[in-house]
Amino acid sequence: MKTFRKLMKCPNCGNVGEFEYLGSRDVNKNGEVSDIIGSASMWISYYRCPNCNYIDVEFSPIGEEPDVPQEAFREVGDNRREMGN
Repeated sequence: MKTFRKLMKCPNCGNVGEFEYLGSRDVNKNGEVSDIIGSASMWISYYRCPNCNYIDVEFSPIGEEPDVPQEAFREVGDNRREMGN
């Protein structure tokens, strides 16, 4: 698997650097938030701060896939690989 990094600012330590992409999951996969957004998908992606190891999140717009290259994309969560492995 190719490692993907994204320039972000850590809300925990204030570091600006290349955060490591850990994975993404569709928070509406099983209809958890369907009463709010209907049947559309809503992806959340997880990134790790290189300075303090804080895990930050980024939401994709409703109905859109995460902005992650296909070769680095990992789906995590229910019945998927654990993040960071």
